[in-house]
Amino acid sequence: MQIFLTYDYELFFGTPTGSAEKCIIEPTNLLRKIAKNTGIKMVFFVDVGYLKKLIEYKSQFPKVEKEHQLVTEQIQQLVAEGHDCQLHIHPHWEDCTHNGENWQMVTDRYKLDDFSDQDIERIVIEYQSILTAITEKKVSSYRAGGWCLQPFSRIEKAFKKAGLTLDSTVFPGGKFTAGNYYYDFTESPPYSKWKFSNDLVRKDDTGDFWEYPISNNFYSPFFFWRLFALGRLKPSQHKPLGDGYPMSSPGLRKKMLTKGMNLSASVDGYFVTKLSAVLKANQRKGFNEMVIIGHPKACTHFALKKLE
Repeated sequence: MQIFLTYDYELFFGTPTGSAEKCIIEPTNLLRKIAKNTGIKMVFFVDVGYLKKLIEYKSQFPKVEKEHQLVTEQIQQLVAEGHDCQLHIHPHWEDCTHNGENWQMVTDRYKLDDFSDQDIERIVIEYQSILTAITEKKVSSYRAGGWCLQPFSRIEKAFKKAGLTLDSTVFPGGKFTAGNYYYDFTESPPYSKWKFSNDLVRKDDTGDFWEYPISNNFYSPFFFWRLFALGRLKPSQHKPLGDGYPMSSPGLRKKMLTKGMNLSASVDGYFVTKLSAVLKANQRKGFNEMVIIGHPKACTHFALKKLE
């Protein structure tokens, strides 16, 4: 089985967003160390809207100039070490600003679907070109910010124009439509990869795109009670290394603690403890591919040790 360990390389989007050093640079360096020790290679889906804003504000604020230098140098180091850096878009960065001290998050337009057809095409192509200029490598794979890539029929044209041929956004059975989010993967095909055309969750063998879905798992309420308790009782091991806060997800925590949730298979924090079970489930299904998601900002010392 091919196992793809993928990380969304980004800040938090709440208040505060956290620093580049704590959310991105330092945890990614710990991941690089594990990769070097074990010989594995990872995929980093880089939040390019953030890179665009770094470029926009670096001449105005020395703090942003330093941030830009740290991030771009690390991306280039990742590529030099054989890791893959691909396209991740959180389009709300189009509306965000910097005041010289902090990023000012505006997340009203969180999905590509919140933009006009013309803007969707511009964002996808512009962001791809920014990442290509940094990595000097082909950018042909994609992951949507917040798993929000529906309806894909509005985005298909931009993918074709940019030459994007592989997506890894779907996690089977996933659904969340509150607040600024919208994704519904409840009708996903029962495969470890499939071709599609204008609908992410409709298999089409004549389609132009491949979907490599993120593996999924059902996490019980007990799992989430334990997860949140460990963060309070043993923060040195179970608190995220990132120093920011996530964007609001209305009703999400209540649902986790009372009903449990089907979520993506993740290497973040305590979620890492379920990866062996996910692997065995995928093997029973006869899958040849397994995609795992993570975020440098959500790494914990416990999770890093378990990962290695």
